[in-house]
Amino acid sequence: MKKTISVILSVLFVFMTLVPAFAAEGDTAGAGTQNFNVTFTAPSKDFEGGYMFVKTVNGEIQYVPDAEGEYVFFNGRYMLPSNIIDPEDVPEERFSAVEWDDFNEVAEGETVSFKVVTSEKYNVLTAVVFINGAPTQQNALDEYTVYVDRDINISVGEYDENGQPALLRNHFNVKLTSGDEYKVLTLKNEYYHVTYYGDSFRFRVKVNSGYSAAGMKVMVQRGKGILNGLLDDEDLDSITGLIGGAETLTSYGVDEDGCRLYEIENITTDCKVIVSGVQEEGTVGILSMLKRILRLILDFLGIHLDFVDDITAYYNVKVDGAQAPDGVTYQVIRSTTTDAAPSEFTVTGGDGISIIVTKDSIDREVTVMWTPGNETGTYQTEWIPSYDHITGKTSYSAIYNVDNISADTVVTIY
Repeated sequence: MKKTISVILSVLFVFMTLVPAFAAEGDTAGAGTQNFNVTFTAPSKDFEGGYMFVKTVNGEIQYVPDAEGEYVFFNGRYMLPSNIIDPEDVPEERFSAVEWDDFNEVAEGETVSFKVVTSEKYNVLTAVVFINGAPTQQNALDEYTVYVDRDINISVGEYDENGQPALLRNHFNVKLTSGDEYKVLTLKNEYYHVTYYGDSFRFRVKVNSGYSAAGMKVMVQRGKGILNGLLDDEDLDSITGLIGGAETLTSYGVDEDGCRLYEIENITTDCKVIVSGVQEEGTVGILSMLKRILRLILDFLGIHLDFVDDITAYYNVKVDGAQAPDGVTYQVIRSTTTDAAPSEFTVTGGDGISIIVTKDSIDREVTVMWTPGNETGTYQTEWIPSYDHITGKTSYSAIYNVDNISADTVVTIY
């Protein structure tokens, strides 16, 4: 009897312990983990390329294939195509980072992990991330994490000088160089700080007394070249000026001090201005002669190198003053004067010419244009008065510089 009662009690005990499980299985109302709202906000809705909150796993941003995506997978990581040196290496398949939605339901006890990214235009390092109004820091994996046990608002705070929500653009330095032969300066009466992403930067080049700009070449190197760190600055600039590796700039005008004016457009990296080809006035023409000799030697040997061809090629230049208004005269200044015809001559690649135009009245309209390079005749220059004590008359002269000639060129004065 006692044994029977013990068995019954044992069965009853087991049954009682299983009742909650059966109840949970049979009635799911109110069961499960509670969900909380996780909201992401940033002052980026009014800015193209603004902040994004992207999902991360162990500090790594998650990506998905996307035909319209901005990223590619190259050398074992995701990156923007602009960060790949050789355009031929850019893969075709595109990806986008996986973003958190503005509003999300997340189960209690989950961890939300993310990074804050933005386009190259803006500086993500100037932003502060807040969680429910309290500033937070990245963890050792350079990501933000938050444990979900309540409704959470994640926001980015960044403000302009007026206290208004804003995105602060990246800014870059433009290094201006100078040598014994020249000075690279900011525009007159302007003080240079930095240049913001996508903006342009204007500067001027002054050739020192005793030197000629007839063969001068002005370039900009964006970012860092492959030779940076291997050579000192002077040697690096000389090699860059000789074999290329930088973007050649064309002067858009001359200021009242006779300095050539230049503009670097769409700045997206630190930049450096490089000037080469400035010669002592007594040696003007020697470099052109040497380039011509080099051209003859290479042609004789049948050797063709792209960068050498660019600086040793011959180009025809014609200065047409037949349509110049009455009272307008001009003078052509070039690095060599060995050609017989003063208005038609040849130059080697990269050389330039200067044209001094003189008119007898400040009100007289005159335009100087050249193709290619100044097809619209918008080259900016200053008309400098000159008083002749013998005749008692005042004339006005302006300088037009046709730099870095790299094609047959026609200059027209009308």
